[in-house]
This record gives sequence, structure tokens and C-alpha cells, in this order.
Amino acid sequence: MTAVSFLTILGMCIATYVTRMSGFYIASRFEMTPRFKTALAGVPIAIIVSIIAPSIIEGGVPEYLASAVVLIFALRKFGLITCLVAGIIAINLFRYLF
Repeated sequence: MTAVSFLTILGMCIATYVTRMSGFYIASRFEMTPRFKTALAGVPIAIIVSIIAPSIIEGGVPEYLASAVVLIFALRKFGLITCLVAGIIAINLFRYLF
């Protein structure tokens, strides 16, 4: 590993840490109401949807079938991680088959 690569990785680690810690610091300065906590709980799911939705919309048969698999898992009340793993397996399988 070169010195430039090492310093780049170290810089990214520091930037990530500072960003996360500043969020905790700023959040600790405000009173969190139950409504605000509920809103924050939905943020990870919203981010996942915003990343995956364009692929589904612009996708073909494999993407539609994998989306159906994930929807079935979600409707059967499986957890988020289980749905994500099912989606990853399904998209890879359907892309291999189609």
C-alpha cells in the first residue's frame, strides 16, 4: 500500500467519524420528542428505498421478480435484514437465469 492510499483511507475514516460524532453531538443538544424519534426511525428505510427504487423502475424482468420476492417476504413480516438478504439472493439468481 502506498503512502497516498494509506492517507486517503485514513482521511476518509476521520471524515466519517467526525460526521457521525457531530450528529450525536448536535442531537444531544435538542430535546427529542417521541414524534421526532419515530420520524428518525424511518430514515434508514427511506434511504434504502431511495437507492433501490431507480434500479427497480429502470430495470427489467430480473429486477421486477426480485422486487416481488422482497415484497412477499415483507408482507409475511420478516425483518429488514431478512428481506435485504432475500432480495440480494433473488436479484443475483434472476440475473443469472435471465
